[in-house]
Amino acid sequence: MNATVWRQIPGASTHFPIALLLASVVFDFIARRSRDEGLRRGLHAAGFGSAVVGMLGGIGAAIAGLILTCGRVFGADYERTHHFFVWPGLVACVAFVTWRLMRKGRIPERRLGVYFAGMSMSVLLMTVAGYSGGEILLSAEAASAPALPASSMSTSLEEQLTMARAGRQLFLKNCAHCHGADAYGDDGPDLHHLDWTDEQIATRISNGKKGQMTAFAGKLSLQDTRKVIAYLRTLK
Repeated sequence: MNATVWRQIPGASTHFPIALLLASVVFDFIARRSRDEGLRRGLHAAGFGSAVVGMLGGIGAAIAGLILTCGRVFGADYERTHHFFVWPGLVACVAFVTWRLMRKGRIPERRLGVYFAGMSMSVLLMTVAGYSGGEILLSAEAASAPALPASSMSTSLEEQLTMARAGRQLFLKNCAHCHGADAYGDDGPDLHHLDWTDEQIATRISNGKKGQMTAFAGKLSLQDTRKVIAYLRTLK
C-alpha cells in the first residue's frame, strides 16, 4: 500500500468518529432535558451506541496516523501540536466510554453530568486535532510536488528548443482549451511572462488548483512536465 493511501486514511477515518462522538453528546444532552422517559431511554441508547462506534473509529484513526508517521507518538513541530490534542482527546474518550461500558450503558443521573462534560471535552480536543491534521496533510501535498532534476538547468540550446517544441504539442493537447492556443488566456490566465520558478510551475501542473485547474499528476510524466515548462519559457 503506497504512502498516498496512508495519507488519505487518517483524514477519512477521523471525521466520521468525530461526527459520531458529537452526535453522542447531542443525544445525551437532549435526553437529559427530556421529560419523556421512553424518549430518554432511546436517546441515551443512541448516544451510547454512537460513543462506542466513535471510540473504535478514533482508535483506528490513531493507529493509521502512527503508521503514517512511522510510530512517532509525539512528532515534531506542527505535528507535535496535532498530537497535543489527539492523545488527550482519545484517552478521555476511551476512559469515559469504557466507564459507560462497564455500567452496561447506564450512568446514574447524578454522574451523567460528569460523563457529559468529559465527552464534550473529548469531542472538542478531537475536533481541533482533526483540523490540525488536515492542515498537516495539505502542507504535505504542497511539499510533494515533483522535483525537477538539476540536469534541466544544463541542457543545451538545441535540446531546450526540442523540448519546447514537444512541450507546445503537449500544451495544445492538454492546456489550450483553458489557456488558449496562443496561451494568452481564455478560462485560464495568460501564461506569458511567467515569473514563477520551474518548481512552482511543476507543482501547479501536478496538483492543479481546486475548482480552477485540473491536476495532471496522473496524466503528464515528469519529463512531459519539463517539456511544457520549456515551452512556457519561450512565451515572452
